[in-house]
Amino acid sequence: MTQQTICLIVFVVTLIGYISNKWPLALVSMTSFFVLTITGCLSASDALGCFSNSSAIIMACMFIVAAGLNRTQMIHKVTNLVYKVSGGSFIAGMAGYCLVTVLIAQVAPSAILIFTICYPLVVDFCRKMGKSPSKGLFSIALISIVSVVAFPIGSGATSYIANNELFATYGLAYKSHMFDPFLVRLPSIVMAYICGVFICPRFCPDYGPLEGGADQQNQQKKTVEKKPLDPVREVLGYGIFLAVVVGILLASYIGIPTWQICFAGAVLEILTGVLSEKEAMSALSLPPIFLYVGSLGLGNALVNTGAGDLIASLVTKMIGNDPSPVFVYALFWIVGFVMTQMMSNLALYSALTPVVLLTCASLGWNPIGLLSMVFTACWTSYLTPLSTVCVPFLMEVGGYKQKDLLKAGWLPALLITAVMIPWTLLMFPPF
Repeated sequence: MTQQTICLIVFVVTLIGYISNKWPLALVSMTSFFVLTITGCLSASDALGCFSNSSAIIMACMFIVAAGLNRTQMIHKVTNLVYKVSGGSFIAGMAGYCLVTVLIAQVAPSAILIFTICYPLVVDFCRKMGKSPSKGLFSIALISIVSVVAFPIGSGATSYIANNELFATYGLAYKSHMFDPFLVRLPSIVMAYICGVFICPRFCPDYGPLEGGADQQNQQKKTVEKKPLDPVREVLGYGIFLAVVVGILLASYIGIPTWQICFAGAVLEILTGVLSEKEAMSALSLPPIFLYVGSLGLGNALVNTGAGDLIASLVTKMIGNDPSPVFVYALFWIVGFVMTQMMSNLALYSALTPVVLLTCASLGWNPIGLLSMVFTACWTSYLTPLSTVCVPFLMEVGGYKQKDLLKAGWLPALLITAVMIPWTLLMFPPF
């Protein structure tokens, strides 16, 4: 059996592992990485290079830096301000809390964490406004899922670096810039925000107060809140985060590699006491790092063995040698958006990424817009409890049923779809 055949088999089995969602994604990724290495599809030097890749280091460090900002009182101060300025208006209050959710989503690395932080605040606000919490919670979940780490701050500031590594792996001579992934995702965030403030509350059910009342919410706050930092460390928490973001923006001008800036920020979070060693290690999420390393290894193996060319030729035969960009973009968006309602968004994106990049390489297209659009499609996952762990939690605390999710979510889905495809083609044409 040739290495090309072995690589194709590993590729297919890896995709099945991602899509089935029966095993941890990082385990599937590392297993395929191991098989590719011992079969010679991936050389030892290339395998080690994936682990020492600067993007993996950046990803790990930014988890810690973002946790440092999240440890400060910024979130609480902003949410308290929103309640004061809402002036007794439910719409104004929802506009404020939806905006707070967008902001928190840029420093909290997962939708479930964002929703956990925001939902007690919105529940309390709804009760004070004489509204059922079920009128406001869907909006917060929608925005938490769609806008997570979209802005070029926190871990979102380095997503373009990981994309560039993938482009190089698949032989694509394109360079994404810091704001490119954000620009692609911008319409989905705007639409989610508009729908969250003005549309979703109108379609959401009125189930009255949640069981457990205010005591349950107070207990939730006691569980998740920590002792505030002292004034010096509070300022350091803001300062380190700001310095890292500015450093990333100016990295090419000051001559310091981006990974060194992020690494310095992560170390300073611990040295200054903004985060304890235990808090920093808790913030360091290894599964997505292993998933990324495994993806790099698979990409290298596909290119080195020629298996990627076979896959690209198959995709080209299916869509034609000179397909319409509108057709290809719409196809990838629909596949991503529909499938993400039934499976893990991260698993789906990991499965679609090599297909997108191999297709772009075969057609000679710029992959920047298409890959980021597929990422957006995979993260617009809120219509079923199978899509992301945030949705079952939303259904539990909000009392929602499946029909409620569809009733409140169909219009945002259509609006986001309607703007994403033409926007991406306009901002990032394939050629």
